[in-house]
Amino acid sequence: MNGGIFILQSFLSNLGILLLMHLCINTTYHLSEEKKIRAAWLPAIHIFIVALTVISMFHFPFMSGGHRVDLRMIPIILLGFFHGWKYVLPVVAIASLYRLGLGGPTAIQGTLFGILLPAAFSILAKSIGVRKHLYLYLFGVVLLSWAASDLFSAKIRLFLPMPAAFLHLGALLLAFAVMYFFVEMGRRHLASTRTLQFFADRDRLTGLYNMRKFEEKLRDNSRAGKPMFIAMIDIDRFKEINDKFGHQIGDSAIAKIGKYLLSHCGPDTIVARYGGDEFILCIATDRILTVKQKLEEIRKGAKEQTCHPIYGDLPLRLSLSIGMAELSSPAQLNEAIEEADKQLYLAKRLGRDRVC
Repeated sequence: MNGGIFILQSFLSNLGILLLMHLCINTTYHLSEEKKIRAAWLPAIHIFIVALTVISMFHFPFMSGGHRVDLRMIPIILLGFFHGWKYVLPVVAIASLYRLGLGGPTAIQGTLFGILLPAAFSILAKSIGVRKHLYLYLFGVVLLSWAASDLFSAKIRLFLPMPAAFLHLGALLLAFAVMYFFVEMGRRHLASTRTLQFFADRDRLTGLYNMRKFEEKLRDNSRAGKPMFIAMIDIDRFKEINDKFGHQIGDSAIAKIGKYLLSHCGPDTIVARYGGDEFILCIATDRILTVKQKLEEIRKGAKEQTCHPIYGDLPLRLSLSIGMAELSSPAQLNEAIEEADKQLYLAKRLGRDRVC
């Protein structure tokens, strides 16, 4: 009776460590999404948390009669399967060195069959590129890792009685089921958060920044100290396109130009949808000539963009009118937009398809 209670307590300790690991990793990724942790630090933090988890389990073994087993395979398998060799190899190296440092008659066997082989199996499963029924492949990896550890290695390892081996298998499968559920829910929640954040910052039709995000990025760029220039960009004869071919084709023209402008964004360029068929672009550079050359390049390239109306009409060739103005500081954005708009209307009056 006391042995059963001890086994249950030890199993729950291992499971508690796994759940704490998941909580720490999940929290780290969400803090990164909120820009409170640098994205470049994520791999190192993730690896550290998993390595610490595996090491902790060496000190909370369960089973009795001199046979020590734990759930170290679970975090190693999940890490290798979802993140690949770049994450799991450092964990394997750290955990293996620590396990060998602890010594004991099963140090080498425990490292080989309890750490190295589960990692290898998980990387192999990931390389297959399975997309459907991931849990079944992970279940197979857990089963194979258990068999290698508790059955196939019996001749070169201290013999593990069958009842203990199958109790270990049950513990591994239960822990795997619990962790897979939490990991999958965490991944879905993170994906939903990223999707919501994406559409909170971007225009749905074009994928460009909205004005709120544009102003935020503008403030970030202003810290570099480079002069900035604003360009207001308008699709020529857009009302005629809408009236003649309908809003669906009009939306297609806006989306096409939005994608085209996005392809011309470098590290010193920010582009957003201003509204309707108007776009706003900011270029940070020391030379006004560079701005004019960039805008001319955009204008000329836009003429190669086409829309395809329904009912067999010929492709519509699009063109842009562009007005530019200098932006002295983010606080003067409205004034710069007003000046760029004046230049845009001048470009329209002069015949469209030009930069002013």
